[in-house]
Amino acid sequence: MVLALFKRLLGRRPKMPRDQITRIPRAVRKATEPQVAAIQAALDELAALPGLADIALNKRAPKGFYAAAARFVAAYDAYVEAVAKHMNLGSAARPGTPEGFRCCYEQPVGVSGVEALLIYRTIRPWRDFADVAKRLAELGEAQFKEIQQRHTGKDPEKIAMTDAAVEDGRAAFARRGELCPLLDPQTHRCRVWDVRPNVCRMHFVVSDPTGSDAREPGFDKVVARNIRLPVRQQVALMQIEKRMMLGVAPFLNAGQRRCCSSARGRRSRRSASPRRASPPTASRPPRPTATTPRPRNSQGARARAAAREPQEEVRPHADPSRQVDRRPVP
Repeated sequence: MVLALFKRLLGRRPKMPRDQITRIPRAVRKATEPQVAAIQAALDELAALPGLADIALNKRAPKGFYAAAARFVAAYDAYVEAVAKHMNLGSAARPGTPEGFRCCYEQPVGVSGVEALLIYRTIRPWRDFADVAKRLAELGEAQFKEIQQRHTGKDPEKIAMTDAAVEDGRAAFARRGELCPLLDPQTHRCRVWDVRPNVCRMHFVVSDPTGSDAREPGFDKVVARNIRLPVRQQVALMQIEKRMMLGVAPFLNAGQRRCCSSARGRRSRRSASPRRASPPTASRPPRPTATTPRPRNSQGARARAAAREPQEEVRPHADPSRQVDRRPVP
């Protein structure tokens, strides 16, 4: 245990390009205050939603959740673009593009529950959703096994994200050359570009993008700029995720697997729940129609109804003694 501690403190651990720290200059922070305020406003709107803590129980997001989450993503995207403009990162390669698709061999880590729900809502209507979900589950399980194999603790299910096994497992998984299932293999473009994870949105490769492939010899020399959320907004997002209590893994693939399993549980409960029987209704008399006259209550109404009805002609009794012979006289 002591040797592991010294190795962690003094040894050289593999650093992924998305783990590199980028310090935002003070002038840039000052210039992007409106974008930061928009991010905070969107997070405050998310935190104020009623029923946010019941998502895990009801398996349903409260009303207005996805609209507020989309505003948060749009505000963060505007912040990233503003910082990139001030730092002259316009020519840098980005994940999910033909120039930076090699970054997609590394599985995104640090995906919040809000982002996971947005991504799941986007990919759910796809025709190939079943294949994509299956592939996400397979890759998530494979990466978790890579991390577990390198874990030296007693409980393989409880691994801290700061553990060296996590970074080693991520690097080993990236060297397998498995592209992200959300990347189009023909065009090398991200299929969920508008709602892609923040760890993909923040990543800019300023060196040769071919080195972003972990199988390349220059992988450890990749220079990247990562424009993360400001610290205050990171804390606010973490508090929202704690209130949601979804238990979504911070890995993209494993998080989508969790969302799919939650959705299947919701559908199974719907099918298993008995339908409510409609209460018996009391028998009502038939409504009067043209053939069913309405009841008459007043004497005058009955008299008028009798006057309208056709009456039989009453003829007097014929007396044979008073009959007149109308035969012609010969």
